[in-house]
Amino acid sequence: MYAIDISSTSFQPEHLTEWLSSSVDKEIIELNVISLSGTTPYEYLLYSPNISRRNDGRLRDGDLKKYRHIEYGGWWCNGIDPLNDYEPMMWGCFKPDKPRGDYEKIHKFIKYEHPPKEATRAFFLQVPKRIWEKVSERYGIPITEEDWQQEHGFWYWVWRRNVPVIIVEGAKKAGCLLTAGYAAIAIPGVNGGYRTPKDKESNIIGKPYLIPDLKHFASPDRAITICFDRDNKPETVKNVRTAINQTGKLFSQSGCSVKVIDLPGPSKGVDDFIFAQNETAAHEEAFPQQATANSKGEDAFEALYNKAESLEMWTVKLFTLLTYQPAITLDQKFLGKISTPDSEKLIILKSAKGTGKTEWLTDEVAKAHEQNRRVLIITHRIQLGEALCKRFGVNYVTEVRSSGTGDLLGYGVCIDSLHHHSQARFNPSDWYNDTVIIDECDQVFWHLLNSSTEVAKHRVSILKNLKLLIQNVLSSPLGKIYLASADVSDCDADYVLSLAGEIKVKPFVILNNYRPISGKCYNYDGTNPKNLIAALDKAIPNGGHHLLCCSAQKAKSKWGTQALEERFRRKFPHLRILRIDSESVADPSHPAYGCIAHLNSILAEYDLVIASPSLETGVSIDIKGHFNAVWGIFQGVQSASSARQMLARLRETVDRHIWVRNCGMGFIGNGAASLGVLLASQHAATRANIALLSQADNADYSCIDQNFQPESLQTWGKRACVINAQMRCYRESVLQGLEEDGYTIIDAEAVEEEESDRVFVSVKAASVELHESECRAVETAKDISEAEFKKLQDKRAKTSTERQEERKAVLKERYGIDVTASLVWKDDDGWYPQLRLHYFLTLGREHLIERDAKTAKAQIEAGDNAIWKPDFNRGQLLPVVLLLENLKISYFLTPGVMFRRSDPQVQQFKALAVQHRYIIRNYLGVSISSRLGAITIAQKILSKLGLKLSYVGRFGSRGNRERVYRFIKPEDKRDDIFAAWKKRYA
Repeated sequence: MYAIDISSTSFQPEHLTEWLSSSVDKEIIELNVISLSGTTPYEYLLYSPNISRRNDGRLRDGDLKKYRHIEYGGWWCNGIDPLNDYEPMMWGCFKPDKPRGDYEKIHKFIKYEHPPKEATRAFFLQVPKRIWEKVSERYGIPITEEDWQQEHGFWYWVWRRNVPVIIVEGAKKAGCLLTAGYAAIAIPGVNGGYRTPKDKESNIIGKPYLIPDLKHFASPDRAITICFDRDNKPETVKNVRTAINQTGKLFSQSGCSVKVIDLPGPSKGVDDFIFAQNETAAHEEAFPQQATANSKGEDAFEALYNKAESLEMWTVKLFTLLTYQPAITLDQKFLGKISTPDSEKLIILKSAKGTGKTEWLTDEVAKAHEQNRRVLIITHRIQLGEALCKRFGVNYVTEVRSSGTGDLLGYGVCIDSLHHHSQARFNPSDWYNDTVIIDECDQVFWHLLNSSTEVAKHRVSILKNLKLLIQNVLSSPLGKIYLASADVSDCDADYVLSLAGEIKVKPFVILNNYRPISGKCYNYDGTNPKNLIAALDKAIPNGGHHLLCCSAQKAKSKWGTQALEERFRRKFPHLRILRIDSESVADPSHPAYGCIAHLNSILAEYDLVIASPSLETGVSIDIKGHFNAVWGIFQGVQSASSARQMLARLRETVDRHIWVRNCGMGFIGNGAASLGVLLASQHAATRANIALLSQADNADYSCIDQNFQPESLQTWGKRACVINAQMRCYRESVLQGLEEDGYTIIDAEAVEEEESDRVFVSVKAASVELHESECRAVETAKDISEAEFKKLQDKRAKTSTERQEERKAVLKERYGIDVTASLVWKDDDGWYPQLRLHYFLTLGREHLIERDAKTAKAQIEAGDNAIWKPDFNRGQLLPVVLLLENLKISYFLTPGVMFRRSDPQVQQFKALAVQHRYIIRNYLGVSISSRLGAITIAQKILSKLGLKLSYVGRFGSRGNRERVYRFIKPEDKRDDIFAAWKKRYA
């Protein structure tokens, strides 16, 4: 049998119409499509030598009967074969006019037939010269005279010149995109791009791999974009995503840069999308020339192509989607009255910020009370919980004992307190046939799973209680759980369902698709927000009122709430300024004390409000006509969604002005954006930590439950991957999210450099003076007794004097020496973990095992033999110290020794560091690559000890001069601290 060249064949009018309706160029159709009927289709389809035949060579009766429908006719499409000298490909696709049914396996008609008993291939459609030129122009890759002269044509040029490629599903889609000027390769189905080795029993026996056709084009640095069909069926959606992820991963492993296009609805395929855009354009323009209409569809696709997400971002974005079939679908500005059946137990509400979620929940709380059901409101911030309880008419947990109603109607509580030792004395068994409301559920769950605040001390107990609470409520006849958020996703729903265990509940999803037109958002560039502050400086004298959102609050942060408040007070002495952050709202002497519960009345009294993430979620500023603009400084310490949440606290549509750091700083775990990699690092670290402890401590750690709540760890991993991926391209993630929220992003006008520099100087001066003042205040604060210290720790409302006294006590206990302003400053800069690691690497090495064992046993006891892996791994230092010892980092800590890049020991150090770069990233959070110099690698690792090598100069003969470094022991009183620690462990 031979391949058939159909470039000179004809086809039926209905087949031509079908392809033209997919926006495919007529010449491409003529080069690749043929109409077949009668017995001819058998020659194209049933050519495989693996097909059983009669002795006379004819097909067997069974196959003739199975394929008899092809005799009614249809169209055939193949293409060229890049693996066979770019000759016409024998393999192809036949679409019968009268398809056969396969009701036993897939319960539907077989739309397309491919040669049986032959491995599936890919479609490389032949293109005319003008399409080749169009592709060349689009990608900016020239066609040389040599390219024109070579006999293999377009696809050889694509392969040789590393032209970007789009992978689509189906030949017509490839024809459509080729027409638009994209090099498109089609596969016959979403799983057709790769194969998974299986044995005769269909057991997987090997790793997936790209089919040879695609592997041929999977060259390093080639841009690959995957654009598969859109589907609304949940099962199909899941299968398509799995296929995209697998195909994309295989291309990535070959060094390709992979992106993904998610087609918008309602169109299914990219050809449908482009054709629909063309039809709309033709209708709107009163049927102009077809060429003009066609360009509209291509322009629309180009916009999608330019916004395609990297495979990594696309993969983690799946964790943020809500794909459960909605029971109620809305598209309205305010939710209003929505009735849910009494029989529903897990109600999920997804609706944009400011659409009345809290108002609707208020009605649900009232309904529960009418039915004599108590309500438990769980939040992640105390101020948010108090505000919600006030609106719901329910006591917050701190009010239960003093209130006449007690917990009769239920109460509100921060998820940190979901354990027996808290003020709530929480017992999940107390909640049966009751209602649980988790507002801003995505934030609550992440706070539970990753926060290093009070929740970390009791995390295992809280996780156990949450699981029992969910099971008690969902298993009771009248119990209900509400999850509400603008960003609620499958991740949240799946988490609750996984905690429910064998209790089978179907989520009742209320989806409000309304997307508000949120107004203009001005984006300021630069490495810091000085241009934004300069613009705010210009806006303030013009009158009006402004809300400034910051991601930091401490005095040491130049762009935090305290430093900016001080700076604006100096520049505008008569301006009424209110600072809202975790300190001011808990300080009885501050105007912001307790303001969260009645924000709308307080904010109207101020010209400039400077807020920290205390206003991040669950707070609604509803006052109208007061604020002229919202300004945001986002330095990459909070998630991209949290940044957007802050900007949305003011419900009114006024201009937003933002500065966003290019790359974030709040990475989780080892910083991986792959769920498998992230969780594997945690599992490996836990095994290593326990093995090292068992060996060094001579204790039995076999009783530890290392697999505690895998469903919770899985959810932690998904959330962490999203944050890690967003942190890598933080500004892009925030801006993209704001566009989805309905904002129009506008590049802000440039500010004169001299003006913005003055801003930077003034902000820095205010920050330094404020920080120095705070450090001196802590130094001179009163020394308090241990009893006073514990009382202050348990006290929620504290004056600045009390906070300083508490801080001094903490530092004295932490470092073991007298507290000075210099010590406070260094502690603010993260000195303690650096010092601790240096100590246990050197002077305190003999006490390291004791220290780690004590930390581990405390966690094991608190968790009743269960551990939360991320907390457990963070608490162990022995693996980090062993890693540093294996790297021989102490070699660089010898005073007086000169270090050069070419030194054999320095080169050996670099080789070890590069070899163990993944372990270094996991344990130290330091990224190492072979491109870095040995001294640079040493400096990065030494910085984790708060140390560095000092530059001496350049030495050596001319033409062979090298930079020379040496270690100078720091005069920072760490020796005094080490001596105090030594006594502590003696």
